[in-house]
Amino acid sequence: MVEVAKRASEAAWKIRNLEDYDRRLERAARRVEELSREHETAALVIYEAALAKGGRPREEIREMVRGFRDTFEDEEDPLTIPRVSGLLSVEDDSWFFGDEALRVLTGRLLGQFQHRVAQYNYIDEREVLKRWADGYDTRLFIRRHIQETEPVVGVVGAFDLRLVQYLRLIAGGNTLVPSENIGQALEALGYEAATDDYQVLARAEELALYLELPVPVVGEMLEDLAREDHTDLPEPPRDAAEPEELTGDAEEEGVASEGGGVTGGAAAEAREEKPSPEVRGARRAVHEDPGKGEEPTRVQDPQAKDAPGVEQESGDNKDPDVPEAGRDGAPGASDREEGA
Repeated sequence: MVEVAKRASEAAWKIRNLEDYDRRLERAARRVEELSREHETAALVIYEAALAKGGRPREEIREMVRGFRDTFEDEEDPLTIPRVSGLLSVEDDSWFFGDEALRVLTGRLLGQFQHRVAQYNYIDEREVLKRWADGYDTRLFIRRHIQETEPVVGVVGAFDLRLVQYLRLIAGGNTLVPSENIGQALEALGYEAATDDYQVLARAEELALYLELPVPVVGEMLEDLAREDHTDLPEPPRDAAEPEELTGDAEEEGVASEGGGVTGGAAAEAREEKPSPEVRGARRAVHEDPGKGEEPTRVQDPQAKDAPGVEQESGDNKDPDVPEAGRDGAPGASDREEGA
């Protein structure tokens, strides 16, 4: 896991330090925004994903969807999932490139999401699709490589990983469609060759975390790098080792190591600059000369016998003097007896 995180961190550094990083980021973000505007109607999103099963170019599929929208769009009767399902069930196969199998697939997929929408109250169809795309359960089925058992799209059948990911993407999910281009771009960034699309997807999504960018934006940037065959990438500095973090006073003065030594802080400075014999001799002379102020004075050492303010005593310690009987008019023991 540490190696994987290090690889992702280095890849993110390389992308951030591209000379035209800002331009690439802006271009990728603009494409993702255009993709989102193109897929505002939930029913048409589902219809487009079903047509994608035929393997035709994406632009050709979108042209078909735009034609359907322009033909049946009505301000008073929006293109909801039930309405689109009804229209496609009575129209001919021309809306499916003449493929009867695509007609059946589209009807089943629309029915699955219609049932999904019915499970929510007062939630827009587009929001239901987005929640499905970003839902924990959906991501879990994909992470475990069992998307064919996913209860909404997986049970329909005929949807492999890339088609599921395409539907998630155009539904507004924070993800991407794994491709050969993205795999090549990741290799150029320092990753080993991916074994399958699941690994490409996992690496790209992790890279997006380190870049702190939406996954679709990172996907567009990786696609661009691969299409341009951009392999001249900056390399992170290898000699910039991160210092060990210390806390508290240890960061400044050093801490005792397990062997009894001192590490970090002042210990490092002591190792770097050792005083010469002349300097050590001068320091010793200053230390031995009380007049230099380096040795504690008697005032600073109250335990010394000749310290100022401390009475010189010899022999055993004595208790404080007690007034003798009768001295200075003070009543003594005899006076007390007489008074008694």
